Amino acid sequence: MLDWDEMCDTLLGITPVKGELIVGSMIKLKWLRDNLLPIDDNSSIEVIHAHARAYILGLIEGVLMHDKTGNKVHLMYLNYLTNLRRSKRYSWGSACLAVLYREMCITIDGHARTMGGCASLLQSWAWFRIPFIAPISRVPPTFPLVCQWSGDRVLNYRNVPHNDLVKYRARIDHMQQNQVTFTISISINGSK
Repeated sequence: MLDWDEMCDTLLGITPVKGELIVGSMIKLKWLRDNLLPIDDNSSIEVIHAHARAYILGLIEGVLMHDKTGNKVHLMYLNYLTNLRRSKRYSWGSACLAVLYREMCITIDGHARTMGGCASLLQSWAWFRIPFIAPISRVPPTFPLVCQWSGDRVLNYRNVPHNDLVKYRARIDHMQQNQVTFTISISINGSK
């Protein structure tokens, strides 16, 4: 068991007021953004690291390991940001995929209306591999894949679901084998 108040004070430079630290060791993202330590040219290395930790916590919840609440982040991730040099050695991509897979398993239930996890990762993969659910884009496929559907480009969502999990589920439940793009990668002696 960790003392979250002390950990926030030590690693973020701020201590949540009672009621802002949620039961279950989660903290509100709005509170985190509102209390983010400002940095400037004269900021100490401790303040810069605290700011970076708070920013990374926001990225973890807002992008990489988003949960259905969308407004809280679990402070367990703060423990992994204690040493910022060491935290880059962790397999954040594997954790992101694990959360996404877990959320997909939960969402497979017909009663689920929302889903957590890294939606942009899933969406770019799905739009590239299952084009019949993708909006029409005039941009040729590029890397990273998500660039094909991002930016100022206007996407045509005619005849495709848009922000509707139930319609996506219905389309995928009724798809045919020829509606999925498969690629084969062959590795010979460690080279592709």
